[in-house]
Amino acid sequence: MPTISAPGIGSGLDVNSIVDQLMSLEQIPIQNLQSKEAGFLTQISAYGALRGSLASFQSTVDKLNGFSGIGLFSASSADEAVFTVNADNDAAAGSYDIVVQALAESHKMGSASFADSDTTTIGNAGDTMTLAVGTQSFNVDIGGKTLSQIEQAINEATDNTGISAGIIQENSGSFYLTLTSDETGVENAMSVSFADSGNNPIADPLTMVQTRAAADAQLLVDNSYTITRSSNSISDAIQGVTLELLATSVDAVALNVDKDLGAVQTTVQSFVDAYNSLRDTLSTLGRGELSGDGTLRMMEQQISSVLGSKSDVDGTFKYASSIGISFQRDGSLQLDTAVLTEALESDFSSVTKLFSDDDQGLAFRLDVLVENLLDPDGLIDAREDGLDARVKNVQDQRESLEFRLAKTEARFRAQFAGLDTLMVRLSATSDFLTQQLQGLQDLASYRNNN
Repeated sequence: MPTISAPGIGSGLDVNSIVDQLMSLEQIPIQNLQSKEAGFLTQISAYGALRGSLASFQSTVDKLNGFSGIGLFSASSADEAVFTVNADNDAAAGSYDIVVQALAESHKMGSASFADSDTTTIGNAGDTMTLAVGTQSFNVDIGGKTLSQIEQAINEATDNTGISAGIIQENSGSFYLTLTSDETGVENAMSVSFADSGNNPIADPLTMVQTRAAADAQLLVDNSYTITRSSNSISDAIQGVTLELLATSVDAVALNVDKDLGAVQTTVQSFVDAYNSLRDTLSTLGRGELSGDGTLRMMEQQISSVLGSKSDVDGTFKYASSIGISFQRDGSLQLDTAVLTEALESDFSSVTKLFSDDDQGLAFRLDVLVENLLDPDGLIDAREDGLDARVKNVQDQRESLEFRLAKTEARFRAQFAGLDTLMVRLSATSDFLTQQLQGLQDLASYRNNN
């Protein structure tokens, strides 16, 4: 871009100020484009907020769709020192008398005493030990190894089938190798055998003996049903109930399973609150960043339509209002907990179906609706894509205009540089003519006087 070192010297004009003012006028279209781009970016941000609000609402809907994450039932143990209990949504209300007759135990074995764990070696080179749990087994080399090396070989075996090795020091000259089955129950009992380098059976060089027998858990339910399992965590005895056995008992301990109405009420209230929050977001965006966007009104109408329509489910309750969820004059939702409690107590199953039926449930239909709105090819995504395209178009226009303005500024400065040069020349000519005229005047004056 042609410039002069001190623009305006020749003309006496403040060239920089004049060019800046001219360019300020030329910048107006760019400022308009920047304003337009900022507006598009604000709308994109607003759709992001809308997407977040819809996702939050959907997460609450999901809890009611199948009642996942909601404890429909609560279970209690009359003596938590004997067992604790949890109930899932497959449980049924009821009470049971439980006698824990035996706890499941893991199998344990121990070796003979050795003088140390890191010096004395066991057996001969090539000797191996086969360790088995049930029908699965693995081998480790033990010949010429110390107790510590054998322990490490067992614990680090990549094909270990569920046995942990340890060392017990009884006193300064008495060390034992111990084996423990990782799982409890008779079916997880261990066995060991030994062989030499030729794979011929040999006597046990460790002299392993059983120190604790494997045992199954056993409980008596309602003085009628004997339950035997390999684990102290039992989830397949009473439907929907998981028992964690902690101690044996002589007397029966009561186990009670009840409908957890409070958990359902809390989740339904969270759903109502989430809807109202979403509605507030739609209203705020509709008055602000997304003013005039009919998408917001359409979304609210679709969601409220689901909530206000009849659900063709098999049960007593067909409408959200029949279980205490109703619209207020301002369009918000309100939960009447008394009505919901009465509905839960009168027909608990019907209330859950109203929400989670796989075709007509309120939560099911709302989840499908919101999922379509949030889908990568859905309405919000289409709006955002359209705005992204507009932003890109504005940026392209601005870059093109900025390039042209740079050329315009260069032209202005070149023109003023030419003006400066011309003014310098004119000034020199003016000075010359002035001198010549002054000389003529002086000559004329001399002649007149002589």
